[in-house]
Amino acid sequence: MAGKNDGACANPKQIRTDVDCRAARPKFDHGAWSPAKISDVTGGGLYLFVTPDQSRPGNAASKLWRIGYRFHSRQKTYSIGPYGNGKDGTFSLADARRERDKAKDLLKEGKDPSTEKQLDKHRQAAVRPFEQWADEWLAKKKVEKVRRGRIVAVRDPKTIEVLELRVAYVKARFGKLCRKDIKRPDVLAFMRSYEAEGKLETRDRVRSIGEQICDYADIEGDGYNPFRNLNGQMIANISTPRPGVTEPRDVTRVFKLISAPWTRARFSDVVGLALRFDALTIPRPGMVNEMEWSEVDWDDERWTIPAAKMKTGWDHVVPLSRQALAILRSVQKLTGHRRYTFSCSKDAPLSNNTLNKRLRLLGIDTKTDHCAHGFRTTFSTLSHHEEIKDAKAWDGDVVELQLAHLDNSTVEGLYKKHGPLALIGSRTKLMQHWADRVDQWLDPKKVMPIKSRN
Repeated sequence: MAGKNDGACANPKQIRTDVDCRAARPKFDHGAWSPAKISDVTGGGLYLFVTPDQSRPGNAASKLWRIGYRFHSRQKTYSIGPYGNGKDGTFSLADARRERDKAKDLLKEGKDPSTEKQLDKHRQAAVRPFEQWADEWLAKKKVEKVRRGRIVAVRDPKTIEVLELRVAYVKARFGKLCRKDIKRPDVLAFMRSYEAEGKLETRDRVRSIGEQICDYADIEGDGYNPFRNLNGQMIANISTPRPGVTEPRDVTRVFKLISAPWTRARFSDVVGLALRFDALTIPRPGMVNEMEWSEVDWDDERWTIPAAKMKTGWDHVVPLSRQALAILRSVQKLTGHRRYTFSCSKDAPLSNNTLNKRLRLLGIDTKTDHCAHGFRTTFSTLSHHEEIKDAKAWDGDVVELQLAHLDNSTVEGLYKKHGPLALIGSRTKLMQHWADRVDQWLDPKKVMPIKSRN
């Protein structure tokens, strides 16, 4: 009870001096502490709003300066800010009275102080340096959910890592400037620095990110974006498919090279086994790098790549041929107790460059001749054009489904209707036939029948 009476007596009826501001406390009403509104003696609607601290009864959790006013016959409240010594964003009594006078002047001009405060914040935000907008945009991308196939999730950590790298490129050049101070000729010169190094793909990615950040920073809606519409002044970036052998002699050479024993093998040449497995199952190489034992169904002889790992956002089932299973059984003796199938010195995925590095060590130029991703090109070209008795051997939808290409309306429809097991019987025959074809390239005496596995 003493605390209640002390609190009531200590609270000033009006704010006259800074001493009253410091002494202001919440009010005790009907057996509980509640917020107190203590008017400034000079009037004009200014008051100190004191909220109670629930953990310390009788004490203030916060003291905020506010103004009560009417605008267009409506009662409104204008928030000035927290009471303090006038530093670090706080307002002393004198500061609060000056802000009240400014608000009254705006009202005389027919302007709403609260609206003008928000507009002022936007105007201040508009002149923020580009690097602040870039950081804010990147933070948004890290938590933003995206739709891929049937998956709605935040972006993959590797995607965020690449975004961070490219944002850093833009910030290094334009970070200290405001958006409107970034001029088109400077952006063009920046883009041409990538062209001089032959990095057209990086140039296009960096330009796109600069454009997106500028759009994000355009809170005034003026449309100014110096990163936009530069194609007419830049070298055209005509993408070329990743190299993959398709001529019989070249195909035979590549498969013989990757199948030969590797004299410098470490850890029983898990890398070589991963490369051969990639050539037999033709997923995107990153899927082999990150393959986990939990994804293998030994009974149904299938490998299911989960949707979260797939570019399409859908599960992808890979029928395992006898030859692919033989490779897995060999690897299982080495890494079967681990999480990642093709892990070497430690239980971790292979790096993105590992398979291509092995191809280069074998004397294969991965930029012009054949790369790990090129096995998909080899498989696609040869399977689409293979004929048996003057008839097309494989339906195109079967080949495209196995490649996880869902951009064709027919294939996408099949997948949406039947799911990951769409045309699985035909795909199983196709993958076994492909493995048998590889064996025949290695040993032409082998017979290669088209039939399902027993």
